[in-house]
Amino acid sequence: MNTVEVVDTGYVSRDDAAFPTLVVSDSGEIICAYTAKGDGPNALGGTDWSVSYDSGSTWEYGGTILQRDENPVRSNSLRISRISEGTIFAYGSRDYLKGDGSVRTFGDYTNEPVVCRSVDSGKSWPEVIVIPSDLAETYEISNPIVEAGNGVLLAPAATLPDSKRLGERVVVFRSEDNGKTWPEYSTVFHDPEGEKGFFEQKIISIGEERLLAVAWTVTLGDYKDLENHFSISGDYGVTWSPALPTGIKGQTLSPLYLGEDRLLLLSNRRYGNQGIAAYFARFNEESWVIEGESLLWDARSSRNAETENTSGIDAFDDFAFGLPSVVRIGENLFLAVHWCREEGIYGIRWTKFREV
Repeated sequence: MNTVEVVDTGYVSRDDAAFPTLVVSDSGEIICAYTAKGDGPNALGGTDWSVSYDSGSTWEYGGTILQRDENPVRSNSLRISRISEGTIFAYGSRDYLKGDGSVRTFGDYTNEPVVCRSVDSGKSWPEVIVIPSDLAETYEISNPIVEAGNGVLLAPAATLPDSKRLGERVVVFRSEDNGKTWPEYSTVFHDPEGEKGFFEQKIISIGEERLLAVAWTVTLGDYKDLENHFSISGDYGVTWSPALPTGIKGQTLSPLYLGEDRLLLLSNRRYGNQGIAAYFARFNEESWVIEGESLLWDARSSRNAETENTSGIDAFDDFAFGLPSVVRIGENLFLAVHWCREEGIYGIRWTKFREV
């Protein structure tokens, strides 16, 4: 085993959509949330959701979680997760855009972390909770709410304080009252030498009080890619081990815990043969062993990191796919989604696959 076989693929939405996440409800429905009607990855619109009743083979549009506002101009991009008692959380940033909100530059706006909650499998989202914080005026939020255990919920975010310090710190805001208030935070990633930045953080539970965090890691200031880094917490996210490299240079890295010391990871492969890559890995507190790599989705394009002159931030505009999310839907069967631009249309593609 250690490679993947694609079983089937199709679309969740092609409504100018990007940045999908998945949850499985109590009744087995699969819900996918994504930004829509907002220039794809520029996320100038709101957050919608769709539902599948047949393990991801077909999808029905469900509605809007949080719409774009016009006065003031505020867009949003939310990620969903489900906690053990059944509540689905949608968490992300609500961005205050300049002018008519028709364009934006990464980090050149202010925003606030917001949380929406649904207790009826996504059908209604009656409230918006703002997480108050003065750590930065702008955050990057790429991971949904995490159920850490012991009644603790975590809301991850990276700080974007200025153009030279984008991703300087990754934190988790902490709630012990089911997401109503978030009075404390802990730092997950921060380089005391001031050389590394961390984007598109992902945090998952790996059993009992333990959590695993991964991040796309760059050099601060010029934003050249390094290997993805990881950190582990053994106390429900209060303290975290020093960041160490994973052995994968994959920008966005989305992990799924397979039990014991084993992970499935989906990643954006931006250089060489571009696409969504799938990895299997074994890990401990100090290192990872990569056991297999496959191309799950082929972008049919290539890029050479050695010959291009653009910085990591300047290259954002060239991205045409990303942010994979994955859930297990059977003993050896998985469902993944990612955004991509195909035939000039931004959409959410789903892929069923198995390990072979």
